[in-house]
Amino acid sequence: MKDDDDLLDLLLQKLRSLKLPGMVKQVRALRALAAKDNLTTLDVLHRLCDEEKLSRMRSAVDRRLRAARFPEINTIDAFNFDFDPARKRIRARYLALHDLAFLAKGINPLFIGVPGTGKTFLARALAYQACQAARRVVFVSAPRMLNDLHGAELHGGLDRALRRYVRAELLVIDDFAVLAMDPAQAKLAFQVISERYDFHRSTCITSRRLDPHPLKWPFPKDPSISDAVEGHATR
Repeated sequence: MKDDDDLLDLLLQKLRSLKLPGMVKQVRALRALAAKDNLTTLDVLHRLCDEEKLSRMRSAVDRRLRAARFPEINTIDAFNFDFDPARKRIRARYLALHDLAFLAKGINPLFIGVPGTGKTFLARALAYQACQAARRVVFVSAPRMLNDLHGAELHGGLDRALRRYVRAELLVIDDFAVLAMDPAQAKLAFQVISERYDFHRSTCITSRRLDPHPLKWPFPKDPSISDAVEGHATR
């Protein structure tokens, strides 16, 4: 029995050195289960691999959530689509985004409407869904992004700051164009968006209904549909 325990300890050391934390956590339990249910060696190996795969996925999701820097987590099950007719109309169209196929196509979901219509909630829920699929996400308010980039430019770190926003598979910019931008801010915003456009990366924007709309961006021309979710392909 002592020899078995020594061999188990040695196995755990090897698994740790190979950076297989999921296996480390489950090997003792699976050893006991194998003896109880007469599992074959292949059964045990398959289950260990499954546990490691799940462990890595959980770790990847946790990293994506931390990197996204959500000020608050919102999930779509908490959104009341039946609150008013406008929300009911966009339900199917919005939920279709949650399969995340738009990311591969470089489509830019736009959430436009008056304050209180749920734009930020829906954008956060979509970004959270992307994190759950271990996609690289950044969620940021427009003023914060512009201040970050401006500060980085002043201190010679603009390229590094830009990489964070450009490399994200999904960048969500909240409250875009709520306040007027000066030429320097407009230049930085354009740099982020144009580089993401070149790489076919999706940018999700929330903005209040503005008429006439001052943004140089493929927003809907007709502000009467601004409470709907508008997805525009970048190509």
